[in-house]
Amino acid sequence: MAGKRDYMPKKDDDFFTFQGNLVNKVVANKTTWTIPDAAVDALVSRRQEYEPLYRKSQVKQNRTSGDVFSHRDIRKTYEKEIREFVNAYIRYNPAITSDKKVEMSLTIRDTEPSPKPKINDIPFVGLMPLGGGWIDVRCRTETDQTRDSMHPDANVIECRYTLVPIQPGVRKPWPNLDDCKEVITSTKAHFIIKCGDTDAGKHFYGFFRWVNLSNPDNSGIWSNAQTMVIA
Repeated sequence: MAGKRDYMPKKDDDFFTFQGNLVNKVVANKTTWTIPDAAVDALVSRRQEYEPLYRKSQVKQNRTSGDVFSHRDIRKTYEKEIREFVNAYIRYNPAITSDKKVEMSLTIRDTEPSPKPKINDIPFVGLMPLGGGWIDVRCRTETDQTRDSMHPDANVIECRYTLVPIQPGVRKPWPNLDDCKEVITSTKAHFIIKCGDTDAGKHFYGFFRWVNLSNPDNSGIWSNAQTMVIA
């Protein structure tokens, strides 16, 4: 969270405690906080990879230089992923109170987001498969024809999506917004949706809108369904 100090601990033991507490609270509250299972599972998986390496690196009499290097390498990756997770799912999440953020040792913003006017635009969205189930998403405003851009009155862009298996010869109605249960938000106009390699070959159906966090009623309208086949 933006503030006068960085919330990420510098000391190894402090970081170990910080990440464990944060992940435990996210797992316990993911439904209430409407955080997608896939995002939580990825965070838990990285924790499971990191913690054994941390413990091994702390035993000075038995550790090797390789153990120390592996721990430093995985911690660097883990820190980056935690920051991305916090920015996408915690920082602007209206379901998470300031008290809960403090419990996770996250720096609280000095002020609430400044009030912004009603957004009457929809985002222009471009989707590109990256392989491995990842989707490259680029959004822009109507006034920007050549570059990715966030709406000046939006804090984040929200995407609600669902994945539908392709069945040759079977035609079904396109999913509507109510069918899209997965939710992801981004503070940047260019971001990645990580579906997973097991979803390759499925249809991605997603709706996008600009979101005003200071007054959700002033958020933009949803785009038409954006669809592509996941690679």
